[in-house]
Amino acid sequence: MVATVMLGTVAFATGPFQGMIKFTKTIGPVTANYVYYVKGDKVRVEELGENGDVQGIMIIDTKSNSVKALSPERQMYIDVPNKRPARETEVYVQKTGKSEVINGYKCSEVKVSGKSDGREVTYWMADDDFDFFVPMLETLNRKDKLAVYFMNIPEISGMFPMVGVERKTDGVELSKLQVVEMDKKDLDNSIFEIPAGYTKFERE
Repeated sequence: MVATVMLGTVAFATGPFQGMIKFTKTIGPVTANYVYYVKGDKVRVEELGENGDVQGIMIIDTKSNSVKALSPERQMYIDVPNKRPARETEVYVQKTGKSEVINGYKCSEVKVSGKSDGREVTYWMADDDFDFFVPMLETLNRKDKLAVYFMNIPEISGMFPMVGVERKTDGVELSKLQVVEMDKKDLDNSIFEIPAGYTKFERE
């Protein structure tokens, strides 16, 4: 019995990341708090209020390429369509060779600059089987520079940015993502399902 538990723990520790990632997103003077819950092909994203209450939820299924947005206040959910074409942009990628330990992970510095955007994003990248992140970005098809520039970095499978800072070419900071807490753990499948009592919002 002990051997079985030990083997299970080792297998979990060396597999793709599963667990919780808490991070902040700052745009100008405004900072918002978010949490990722990750298990296999599913990601739950929670937006937290100032007192820690959950204000909004997204449930992402990268296998079916689907996104559902949930409102805890209204107890409703909606299917989020993704009809926007993926954006391509010309960037210059520089791996600086610098490294730092962030949240217990050795991270390497990568700088990505847009040739026509007048922007530069600096990432501190951890590489530890974060297999969910690239498929999640592909499913969300976000258009912010932090996401678009990341997707233009070669060989990023399994990598995750512990810190991402977007600046103008003159050095003025525009936005920043920063991981503040990580916890590898098993998650219950129920947190990736629509809670009982929620109704679907239908567009007229």
